[in-house]
Amino acid sequence: MTQPNALEILKQYWGYDSFRGHQKAIIDSVLNGNDTIGLLPTGGGKSICYQIPGLIFPGLTMVISPLIALMEDQHNGLIKRDIKSFHFKGSYSPRSLDEAFRNLRYGNYKFAFFAPERIANPLFLEYIKHAHVSLLAIDEAHCISQWGFDFRPSYLNVRILRELRPEIPVLALTASATARVKRDLHTQLNIPEAQLFEGSIRRDNLHLQLKFTPNKERQLLRLLPTLLGTGIIYAKTRKSCEVLSALLTKHGHSSCFFHAGLSGDLKSLNQSMWIENKVKVMVATTAFGMGIDKGDVGWVIHWDAPDTLEGYYQEIGRAGRNGSTSLTYLLYHQYDIARLQKTLSEVPNIAAVEEFYRSFCSKHQIAVGTGDQLKVQFSIVSLAEKFKLSIPTLLTYIRLLQHRGLWQFIESDRSVPKFSITSSIDTWDRLTLEDRELLTTLARTYPNATHTAHRIDLKRFAAMMHFTIDHFKDKLGELTQRGLIAFESEQSGSAVLFMQPRPSNKSLTFPKNFIDAWLSSKVERTTSMLKFLHSSDCLVQQIETYFDQGKSEPCGACSSCIHNYYPDQEKVKEMVSNGLSLDDIWFDLNCSPDELRF
Repeated sequence: MTQPNALEILKQYWGYDSFRGHQKAIIDSVLNGNDTIGLLPTGGGKSICYQIPGLIFPGLTMVISPLIALMEDQHNGLIKRDIKSFHFKGSYSPRSLDEAFRNLRYGNYKFAFFAPERIANPLFLEYIKHAHVSLLAIDEAHCISQWGFDFRPSYLNVRILRELRPEIPVLALTASATARVKRDLHTQLNIPEAQLFEGSIRRDNLHLQLKFTPNKERQLLRLLPTLLGTGIIYAKTRKSCEVLSALLTKHGHSSCFFHAGLSGDLKSLNQSMWIENKVKVMVATTAFGMGIDKGDVGWVIHWDAPDTLEGYYQEIGRAGRNGSTSLTYLLYHQYDIARLQKTLSEVPNIAAVEEFYRSFCSKHQIAVGTGDQLKVQFSIVSLAEKFKLSIPTLLTYIRLLQHRGLWQFIESDRSVPKFSITSSIDTWDRLTLEDRELLTTLARTYPNATHTAHRIDLKRFAAMMHFTIDHFKDKLGELTQRGLIAFESEQSGSAVLFMQPRPSNKSLTFPKNFIDAWLSSKVERTTSMLKFLHSSDCLVQQIETYFDQGKSEPCGACSSCIHNYYPDQEKVKEMVSNGLSLDDIWFDLNCSPDELRF
């Protein structure tokens, strides 16, 4: 019944003649008004599953997504197709929020994207209560599971929307989910009767290679010339990203790097150079790749063993999205094994976690009973130095507090430029004409800035004053130094968003059952990753088993399936005579050291 209509829209806006995998079944379920869960692999076309119903339904489709980059990508994709879409970003005063929802109501918008944190705003909820909404789509829905690998406490607020508008069908989408996460999708989203459609996580165009090597640097440099097209190298730390990128550039491989500590301008520059194929290699921390529509990624390399199979599967999924055969390499050595094994025995010092939270709140003047929805920015490095903690320990503390629901950790956050007027108008007579005109214009344009810090549109205001952006920033900095205003420039860093008021010391507790469950989940994920590194079974089958999909046939293409148990002795002798090391030989021949005979 709905198939021709949906197909016509698919053809009209996306140019495809047919749906893929479970897309049609998911779309039909949504169009029939059912709550629906769709599990489709990366590159499986999840966004189509809410976009086509959204174009068919008469009202608005509201899309919840965890990352700005993801929302921006989907929003811009709709705009390019002349589909009206709105992206809630930045802060909104009551007046501007009213204006936004008026635009949605009377401007024939079909889609509105927003982060789950907005659900905590009572005024935002009040507008949604009366808005003409036909569908609620939840992207990256696994974030709602407290025991998933990417839990975000703000996703728990989604059930508030469900309770507020129970008549609106819900579509929850993600790439993969373990049995526990699937249960949480039903219960935490309050959609117990939701139909679940699960696509196979197997992607036959991805050839998975697991390579043990004591010399990663040497094998990486030998490997890169054999890889076609652009690719991503994932590293665990910011320093590793920068050092690796410099190493590759030194050896003639065009590369750039990406991590949360970069300025917004450098992030945009490096990302665009890679997307436009001006550089071959992007060396990045694991967040890179979400929300980036680049189908021709030919390969992915993990420089460090991932912490979880969920993370590994998500990251390799960024290769081969155009259907071309793509290679993925996980390089590991004994230090990776030791690091993962160490985490199995690490039990957090709960007293130290509680003391860190109290000290953090005190440092930022957050009193007991206050702070709900307050966002605090910081540098991970500076914070670690301040509290005399190693960065891994600090991150463990931050994430444990996140799992407890006290705050949400935002690894990469950008603050908007703000200013306030800190001087009295009657003191401006002594200033130069330029300074007096600038301050007067600021006061007239932003009258509330005399009471509180106010966001400022630097580009627009600089144009009004006939300044360049740089000159305007310098001028604001100079006025700040003279005590006339207080200007805070745009900054990049990490942040936490408080999800509840600061509890009293007596109420700040971590119950034993919570700690036990947290440790059990951590051990389960780490043990699965270690088993993956040690097993000789088909890599794809192992991933299928982890995600409760059962075993199908071996893939026939991964390093386990094509393992060379009987390397040719003459070939080995030839390689030795050509000066190759034993590490080179077993790396190239895909065999283990004890199988070499020469």
